[in-house]
Amino acid sequence: MDDSHVHSDCDTGPESKSFIPAGRPQNTVAERVEFRGRGMFHGIEATVVLLPAPADTGIVFRRSDLAGSPLIGASCEYVAREPRRTVLEAAEGVRIETVEHLMAALAGLHVDNCIVEINAPELPGFDGSCRPFCDEILAVGTVAIDAVVNSFVVDGIHTVQSADRAQTLVLRPYLYSCLAVTYHLDYGRHAPLLPQSMSAEISPEFFYAEISGARTFVLESEISMLRKMGYGGHLTARDIVIVGNDGIENNTLRWPDEAVRHKILDSVGDLALAGTPVYGHVTAYRSGHRLNQKLAGTITSLVKRQRFNRAMA
Repeated sequence: MDDSHVHSDCDTGPESKSFIPAGRPQNTVAERVEFRGRGMFHGIEATVVLLPAPADTGIVFRRSDLAGSPLIGASCEYVAREPRRTVLEAAEGVRIETVEHLMAALAGLHVDNCIVEINAPELPGFDGSCRPFCDEILAVGTVAIDAVVNSFVVDGIHTVQSADRAQTLVLRPYLYSCLAVTYHLDYGRHAPLLPQSMSAEISPEFFYAEISGARTFVLESEISMLRKMGYGGHLTARDIVIVGNDGIENNTLRWPDEAVRHKILDSVGDLALAGTPVYGHVTAYRSGHRLNQKLAGTITSLVKRQRFNRAMA
């Protein structure tokens, strides 16, 4: 990992060095949290309410605008194949779109259990980052529950790739009890966005300060295609970071490497769909939501196998 970008705030005691999870308590939000805003892709106004939940609930969405208020678990089991975002679908018409930023906020701040009520099919996009979610969660705080997190400790090397092998994710063991992410962003030699790389150990403090404020970005050359697909018609260059041939359009970057920081944000949110904290090191090369979702599915399978083996031992 690149030491200039590593944050070392993970558990570094003897337990973590032997790949035994430290066993932190499970957490939930201390009280009701409410957000309002328009979805990034469809522009629909939504009200989202986070509610405290008991141990081992996980993150569960509730569509309060639909008959019976159906539930959708935040699990890779419910991932629907849609471009450029993460969508969960429990049944026809029962879906939640663009969940990755809220999932990143919850995972990054160690909120393990929560009911997410929403009255629309898409979560608010805000400024394209997850900082607004984090701010409201931190305003009410979190509370520990009398139960221990069952983290997944990576004990082997696992690789997922795109069909053309242009995108790769590798999950391997890590010395400390946390998730570490290394991301290599590269759109090619002639792209307006230069290659960027970053490595980080994800703790709540580091996630909030260095990752949560990184915004969604899009290349100017992609905008017409997205608009033809019906996406983002309400957005302007002030709502999203647009990268043109001459640089950033009508906006100012929060960090010179904001794009790769946002890729790490998306990775944290998508991998949270595995349903358990991961202690390991993820190395990503040009990966996006689809590959992140595939790795989350791999982790889910590994967790089930690990727990079965322990039960049979």
